[in-house]
Amino acid sequence: MEGTREATTARLRPLLRAVHEALVAGVAVSQQIHRQHGWQRAADPHLDRQLVRRHAMEQLLPWSASIGEQLTFDVGDNAGENLGLPMSGLIITTETDVVRVWYSEDGELPPADTSALRAFYAQAPTTQLALDGAPPVGNHLALLWADRGGVLVRLELVRPWWRGGRHPEADWRVDLLGS
Repeated sequence: MEGTREATTARLRPLLRAVHEALVAGVAVSQQIHRQHGWQRAADPHLDRQLVRRHAMEQLLPWSASIGEQLTFDVGDNAGENLGLPMSGLIITTETDVVRVWYSEDGELPPADTSALRAFYAQAPTTQLALDGAPPVGNHLALLWADRGGVLVRLELVRPWWRGGRHPEADWRVDLLGS
């Protein structure tokens, strides 16, 4: 398994398209619900993001099952399907990659404040792997998204790595809306 930007993006292209379509559909659902009730999306950003995520999750379930991928729900350190807990993201696991889908207005990765995030970020940068000649054990990736006015304005695939401290760094990132 190769963790370079090019190899990873090529390997995950069908999955990334499906997530993109699911997020676009989720944004539309959230807009519709807010419009029906006369609510402003900006007044309750958590509900807005949960509606997007919830719809995207439902849209991705049949897709992921059909190709043998695992779709789980990010509920903190005790991952599992419990829709009564806060829903902050999606986790999609393939044979070689773990993709966490998060909302990020500014393109920053969530701080490494939990043991689950520290473990997720604990991977060597691809340049170090190339020098060492050691293949990565797993390829952990973040798919960051944001929307404005019902349109996706951010969809970036980021390979994080962590040297300690609170904030992970980006080994590399790809703007999927520009490609």
